[in-house]
Amino acid sequence: MAESNQNPAIAAAIIGVIGSISVAIISNWDKLTGQQKTAESPPTQQIATATYPPLAKTKPAVVETLPVIDISGDWYNPAAPSAGGTHIDQRSDSFEFQGWGMLAQGVGYTSKGSGNLINQTLTYDYTAQYQNGWVSKGNCTGTVTPNGAKITATCTDTIMGTYVSAGVRQ
Repeated sequence: MAESNQNPAIAAAIIGVIGSISVAIISNWDKLTGQQKTAESPPTQQIATATYPPLAKTKPAVVETLPVIDISGDWYNPAAPSAGGTHIDQRSDSFEFQGWGMLAQGVGYTSKGSGNLINQTLTYDYTAQYQNGWVSKGNCTGTVTPNGAKITATCTDTIMGTYVSAGVRQ
């Protein structure tokens, strides 16, 4: 019985010896047969590089600034010239104004506001106080003629709603 227990151990030892010999033969096959082993070189990668001509030195484009249109002075509504007016004080591209007048319903008002004028586009905000105690706030966007003689704007007011305002210089 002692012999039967040793058979698997002997078989494992024989397999291990045969495996080691096989690995040694395969690893040294070129020496045993006299053939040279050719090492395969890994594929090479070529990187294409582009050459660019030197950048030409150019002067930056000169952007001409348009002169600020002068809207300073007194203005009136051409549709109702005697119903009121506005006085504008301008400093560069910003301005402040005070207005006064009478609505078609016979209610008098005064207004104050400020805004900006970029090229021919103006935007401004205002607060108006009415004789009957109402107070409204509004904002407007419009245009000025190139000669600064006429302003047309669309306004949105908390009491008056949306309306078009026009003014001509006195």
